[in-house]
Amino acid sequence: MKDLRERLEKLRADAADLALMSRRTSDAGKRQLFGRLAEELAIEALELELVIKRQSAGSDPIEPDKVVPLSTRSKRE
Repeated sequence: MKDLRERLEKLRADAADLALMSRRTSDAGKRQLFGRLAEELAIEALELELVIKRQSAGSDPIEPDKVVPLSTRSKRE
């Protein structure tokens, strides 16, 4: 279980880093790429969080302030 929590924190940190890189880059292609990668890692983190919650049956809740917010897009790129 500890390994899963460590992986979850790593995914969240990587998603946050990519989201920041997406906001800071001036290149439109890189902005789009980093944003898409950040979203994918954030989704993976949410899925892993569900696995952890199912395994722990509600003990030791995950902090919501560490969740990377997802933006919605009108169409898939």
